[in-house]
Amino acid sequence: MNRDDKARILKFLSDQLSESRIYVFAEFSGLSVAEMEDFRRSMKKLSGRVMVVKNTLFKRFFQSSSISMDEAGKFMEGPNFIIWSRTGDEAEIVKEVLKFARSSNKIKVKFGVLNNAFMDSGSIEQLGRIPGRKVLQAMLICSIRAPLSNLVYNVKYPLTRLIMVLKTFSEKKEKGNG
Repeated sequence: MNRDDKARILKFLSDQLSESRIYVFAEFSGLSVAEMEDFRRSMKKLSGRVMVVKNTLFKRFFQSSSISMDEAGKFMEGPNFIIWSRTGDEAEIVKEVLKFARSSNKIKVKFGVLNNAFMDSGSIEQLGRIPGRKVLQAMLICSIRAPLSNLVYNVKYPLTRLIMVLKTFSEKKEKGNG
């Protein structure tokens, strides 16, 4: 790879990651091409991207970014790749990375950056336990809807009960007169 290629990759990374909400750095070893393609496909479904980059280029990227090289530099050993998303749900991206890491045992999450804040692997694990955006939205809708449903039930139930009592009373009266 010549100097122009490295500069092009560095510019691409800088452009992509500066607009990304989250990026996760992970080490991979023993991952086959088919497994890597499966992982890339699963990330693409979630609007995520995966790229293998040399550690020297990662170090250059961090020298020009807002993340401290002290934080990131200690993780720059071994074969690494980066997973990022500009539009996808951050929690879902992390969940998929962690799920793949657990199933293959060939990926080790090193650290991540969420909204320009450094996160170690423990924080990434915690982020992976949070429900995704759609689940949180559904929970919010249910919590807004529940009091209204209870109100409707509490208004409707006494009327229904009154109608049932009157119906039973009228049936008894008809049997008594009939």
